[in-house]
Parts: sequence; structure tokens; C-alpha cells
Amino acid sequence: MRRQLSTAAIVIALAATATACNSDGVDAKPDNSASQGAVAPDPGKGGADKGADKGGADKGADKGGAGQDGGQVVGNTVTIKAKNGAQLAVTLKNFADPAQSDNKFMKPSAGKRWVAAQLEIVNTGKEVYDDSPANGVKVTDEAGQAYTHSIGSTTAGANMPATVKLSGGQKALGYVVVSMPENAKVKTISFTPDSGFAKETAEWTIKK
Repeated sequence: MRRQLSTAAIVIALAATATACNSDGVDAKPDNSASQGAVAPDPGKGGADKGADKGGADKGADKGGAGQDGGQVVGNTVTIKAKNGAQLAVTLKNFADPAQSDNKFMKPSAGKRWVAAQLEIVNTGKEVYDDSPANGVKVTDEAGQAYTHSIGSTTAGANMPATVKLSGGQKALGYVVVSMPENAKVKTISFTPDSGFAKETAEWTIKK
């Protein structure tokens, strides 16, 4: 079932790693750096634009990353920067849990399930954004364990392009698939530019 999405914030980024076909993307250590409402050292860089999502309400957000009820909601946007200064407006448009494979030959391994985050990335600055966005996506469960990108495609919609090179005003949209244990409960979804190595991260908290 789909769960309502809420809080997004800019946090200190941890490196994310890409995973091989039909393998489990799991960080070696729990991700304890990302917490709801956390802000990067330079809060002036954080912002939020108004967005829209087919499955949720369209609500505004303050510059500091706080929207109605004190947090981001589905369709809202977080503005972060890549290492080269490219400014990105990132929106978590949708989140499928579980996400169903559209290929009978490629499915989650035993004891696992897929989830899929649909992201829209818009280059709102002047510097070119050149990246493999899926590598910067991370899903963290309630125990603090982080899971990264797994190769696969779902019935939820088209995948995020494997690589993007966006000039100012251009955008990319698509789902990123993540494999995790069947019983693990999703807590947060985050995106960090530069394959997870940038200093700024957009994060959304899954609200039950």
C-alpha cells in the first residue's frame, strides 16, 4: 500500500552505493545522521517550492524546509546543491510500497520486497547537473539500516534515466527501485546529488 509522505529536510549527506542486478542495496552501517527536521550547516541554501502530486495534496512550504504542520508533504520540493554548485529542485512525487516488478524474470530475492521512489529533479541554476541520480537515493528503515538502489523496473512507472546531464531549466523524472527486507518498515527516503557524495541531501519522512 502507499503511505502518506511528509517531512523533507536538508541534511549532511552520506555516500550511497549502487547495487548489481537483482541484488540487495544495503549500507554496511545504519544511517544515523539523517533525522527529521535536521538542517545542513548553511540553512540559507535550503528552500522549498510549491509542487503537485497526483496522489496527495498540493501544499506550500517555507524557505527553511517546513510546510504545513511543520513539515514537507507529498509534491513539495526541496532545493539542494550539487558539488559543482548546480542548484536542484527535487520533489518526491510518489512512493510505491511494495513495488511490483514489470518483468517476470527480475524480481526481489526471497525474503525481500521492492519499494520505488518517484523523483523529479529540476536544474534551477546555471551550472550543468551531470549525474547518475539513482546512486544517490537511499531508503532507511526504523532500525536505522539504509538501503540503496537495486536494478529493476516496476509497474509503478518509468525508471529514472541511468544518467542525466541537465542544463538550467531542464528536468528528469522517474522511479528508483530499492530492495529491502519484507518486514522492514520504511522511515525515510533521501536523495543526495553526485551519486551520494554531495554535501546537501533532500530527505522525506514516511508518515504512517
